[in-house]
Formats: sequence, C-alpha cells, structure tokens
Amino acid sequence: MDYLITCFVLVAFGASLAIAYSLRKQRDDAMQEVATISQRLTDIEKKLDENVGEFQTFRKTSRQEDKHPEILKSQDSEISQDLSAMTDEELFLYITKVIREQELYRWPDFNRAAVMTHFSLSAARVGAAFAQGGGQSLPEFVRNCRLDHACRLMVEQPTMSFVDVGESSGYQRTTTFYHDFKARFGMAPAEYRKVRVKN
Repeated sequence: MDYLITCFVLVAFGASLAIAYSLRKQRDDAMQEVATISQRLTDIEKKLDENVGEFQTFRKTSRQEDKHPEILKSQDSEISQDLSAMTDEELFLYITKVIREQELYRWPDFNRAAVMTHFSLSAARVGAAFAQGGGQSLPEFVRNCRLDHACRLMVEQPTMSFVDVGESSGYQRTTTFYHDFKARFGMAPAEYRKVRVKN
C-alpha cells in the first residue's frame, strides 16, 4: 500500500513538474513573441518618423518653389529694403495688393503678427502703413476682404452652406461671420443671396 502511495506521489510530482515546465515554456514563448512585436512596432515608428520628416522636408522645399535657401534670403532682404524705402501709402497699397492676390485673408489666424512675419516688417511700420497710408485698420481691411470673398462665393456657388462660406472666407466662427455681414450690408447672408441670385 505504501508502495502504491509513493508511486502515486512520484507520478503526481512528475506531472506537476511537466506542467510547470510546459507553462514556463509557454510563458517564455509568449515573452519572446511580445519582444518581437515590440521590436516591429519600434521599427514601424522609426519608419513613420522618417516618412514624416521627409514629408515636412518636401513641404518646406515645395513652399520655397525649389529655390536655394541663400537665394531666398537675398530676395527677402531685397524685399525688406524695397519696403523700407516706401512711403506709408505705397506700403499700404503693396501689402493690401499681396493680401488680396494671395488671398492671405482666408487664413483663420491672419493678423498683424502674420503680416509682420510675411513681409518682414515691424508692428509700428505695419500700423503706420494702414493708419497713415490707408486710413483704416488692418482688422477692418481683412474683415472687408473676407466679406467680399463671401459675397462672391454666395453668388457663384448658390448651394454652398453659409457655414462653409464663412469658413472658406477665413472666419473661425459662423456667428462672427453673420455679425460682420449684417453690420456691413444691413441684411443677413441668406437675404443677400436671395436678392443677388434672383438678379
């Protein structure tokens, strides 16, 4: 009887060892698989970072129209020199022409700081150009450009929603677009479109 119990215990112990070994092997295999997946994810992240870097380089290059940086710098300095020699009125006419032609007013965050950066001018120079040269403030000019653009869109694209019209014209908030529009034209955008599209 003792012999049978001893055999049973030994068999149970052996089975326990086999199970423990099997579980440990499965755990090691799982850990190895996790490590492999982790390495693959790291490689993918590196490739993504490289692709993002290449894309940013491409965007920067394309924005510069494939010109050499030194040439761009010299052109920028020439523009700055030309602008510095302009009177306030000439500068106002030049800046407003560029803003209209390049539709810079459609940038939602287009403000004095953006003008200063774009034209390499000081805040005082920009302020003087609009106050002395044009007799209006920069925000007023930008607002009028946006509203003119909105009017064109409403007539040329009668099915375009007013939310899209406002956003496409540079407005971040539709409520601001409605407020500015009514303040200038004395009517809501829907009324304006109804009158203009009929005619």
